[in-house]
Amino acid sequence: MKKLIGTLLFSILIIASAGNVQAAGFRDVSKDHYAYEAILWAEEYDIVNGFTDGTFKPNATITEQQLAKLLANFYELETPIDELKKQTPSANWSDDFYNQLASYGVPLNGYFDNRIRAATVKRGVVAQAIAHLASGKKGLDQSIQFLLDTYISSGLNPQYEERNLQKFYGVTSNMTRAQVVTMLYRMDERNYYEISADAQAIHENANNVSLNNRAKNAQNQLDKSLQQATPSKSAWEGVYTYYYKWGKGTNEFNRRDAIISNATNKSFSIALTANDGSASGSVNGTATITSNTKALMNTSSHGNRCVVEFERLSNNALKVSEIDCRAERNEGTNFSGTLKQQ
Repeated sequence: MKKLIGTLLFSILIIASAGNVQAAGFRDVSKDHYAYEAILWAEEYDIVNGFTDGTFKPNATITEQQLAKLLANFYELETPIDELKKQTPSANWSDDFYNQLASYGVPLNGYFDNRIRAATVKRGVVAQAIAHLASGKKGLDQSIQFLLDTYISSGLNPQYEERNLQKFYGVTSNMTRAQVVTMLYRMDERNYYEISADAQAIHENANNVSLNNRAKNAQNQLDKSLQQATPSKSAWEGVYTYYYKWGKGTNEFNRRDAIISNATNKSFSIALTANDGSASGSVNGTATITSNTKALMNTSSHGNRCVVEFERLSNNALKVSEIDCRAERNEGTNFSGTLKQQ
């Protein structure tokens, strides 16, 4: 639990030891960035840890699984005994966070599907998830009003102020990583680091409701306009993995993971991760489908050059060929490989 004294100590550290705090920051978060103090605070309390290249990517849109990690870390949620039984059963780095959030009934979409987890999260979902943990079960309008009244967040479209609450807040717009961290920083400043009675009661689970049913109830708590059904299965969509352990050491393995979602007849969303020993990288983006079995990505979601070819093979496998995506990974690895669908 983030105590009020922690915020005071953090302020003292900034004044007395600015050099040390700055050295612990991210190289792409300058002192004149609006979220500078919030991001340093989040790093100080292990709420965020950035990327392997020493960046935080503050202006990148945040995915639902990244939001799940921030919320679970901020509230230091307890891990339940049981685990979610997903529709996409392959292991995902966010599994523990979603298990924790399900046990508190936090309204999110991606409990059962890795593809939904990897998609960008809408402002309305963020509002309902935060309001549930900070103040208790609320509908969409109540959640937005809670954030506005407590100055945790503000409106996005001033032309709709006093006219349409949801359009004013921008419920269907995306959020950046810096924006969400700033909201958590403001929550800590306003002493909203205690878990609400509603969320705590769901976690204590006096009626012995299964974790899956608590997750389903949480999904249904989202406003219907924000609920996201499991994506229709196209020939491209799926979770693909390659793993090879070449030594006994902790880092002596090669691994590739690819999640393809939101596929249409023209494009799909792709999330790639690669590990080669201690070198690693990850990239999100959109690939354009060029034929029945081939697709091409030219740019990452961060706007970096990232040229990767994809080929769908007949044995439920995905061939990934990186041409150039150095801006999104460490030296010593790349995204190339043949991955088997899980």
